[in-house]
Amino acid sequence: MKEEQRSQNKDERGRRKQQEKRAGGEDTTSLTQSNSDMQSETTAQNVEQGRREVPLELQKLDDSVLVYSSEEGEVAEPVPPVVTDDGHDEPSTHTVCDLDRELEGAVDVSPYTEVVFKGERRGYYLNEHALHCPEGSYVIVEAEKGIDLGMVASAGSTAYMKSRLRARPCSGEVRKLLRLATDEDINVHLTYRDSEDAAFQVCLDRIRKLALPMKLVDVEFQFDRNRITFYFTADGRVDFRQLVRELASEYRTRIELRQIGPRDEAKRMGGFGVCGRELCCSSWLGMFEPISTDMARLQNLTLNPFKLAGQCGRLKCCLNYEAQLYEELLKRFPPLEYRITTAKGEGVIQKVDVFQDAIYVHYDKANAWERLTLAEVDEVLSRKKKTDARQRTKEKSPG
Repeated sequence: MKEEQRSQNKDERGRRKQQEKRAGGEDTTSLTQSNSDMQSETTAQNVEQGRREVPLELQKLDDSVLVYSSEEGEVAEPVPPVVTDDGHDEPSTHTVCDLDRELEGAVDVSPYTEVVFKGERRGYYLNEHALHCPEGSYVIVEAEKGIDLGMVASAGSTAYMKSRLRARPCSGEVRKLLRLATDEDINVHLTYRDSEDAAFQVCLDRIRKLALPMKLVDVEFQFDRNRITFYFTADGRVDFRQLVRELASEYRTRIELRQIGPRDEAKRMGGFGVCGRELCCSSWLGMFEPISTDMARLQNLTLNPFKLAGQCGRLKCCLNYEAQLYEELLKRFPPLEYRITTAKGEGVIQKVDVFQDAIYVHYDKANAWERLTLAEVDEVLSRKKKTDARQRTKEKSPG
């Protein structure tokens, strides 16, 4: 009897253990399934909102994001559809790529407003409520997550044309201008400007502590303080994840780090050029064009890097202003190093003056220079062309 009771107890304990294991397995399975469902829902939400999925190792940064943007800008997000009353999706009414509607003359440019923020950062918004916003007035506009405060730079057709020239094509629906800024809003804005100096020093101390190979350029607070953007320059990619973690724990808001180039740095900082005027990039220049030393050669400028470089250390943007004009004018002149025969003998064209239509010829034998007009050189070349034609005719004629 005792042996039977012992065996029954063993069997009962074995059944209990198996039930516990099954229950634990079911709990683990349900927990894993719920986690996978949550991850799939999060991924689906991110895909629906057009955002790039954040890597798993960066999801401990609360609401902070890492932004690594170049001078060319970020990847444009898709244009969100607009749902009409009948339930159908239609394209957004106002986008920065209304080319077809513009050609038909159907684009209403009156609500377009250009707003400038700190560091010459510009945006284009729709004044749908027809608010009176003269140039120089402060307004509240929609931001990526919240609102922001900026100053009106232009409106109407001027703002629309600038948006077509400066904005990335088809970058999405144009955000709205909400209202005029009050005196209280401006005071808060000025307070944030003082806070930016303190945030700059905090970030600079963190960079030195972490020994990161980067140069902090500027800090910008969004008006509602939902985002703080730190601009920096670096020679290559920088692993600033730990820096973002510390900044996010310090300010408890969304942190963005944007890498910019030397030209963008000069644009944000401002300054004056060797001409005595304010830098073009920080005053009126909207986009950076590629500049090369060929433009300097085209304008007969000395290839001196100290004279051709601007405040950013790159070639001056103004080298591009007259390059096209020089290219058109030089079509009337013979190329440099072209050999020409004049009354003084055979020489080589070494320099041209497009403003005075003058050509400078150097004679090797006599080691002398002669200044000729474009008309005189054209006449010499015309005579040479006729002589060569007669010579070819004689060579082709029989006998």
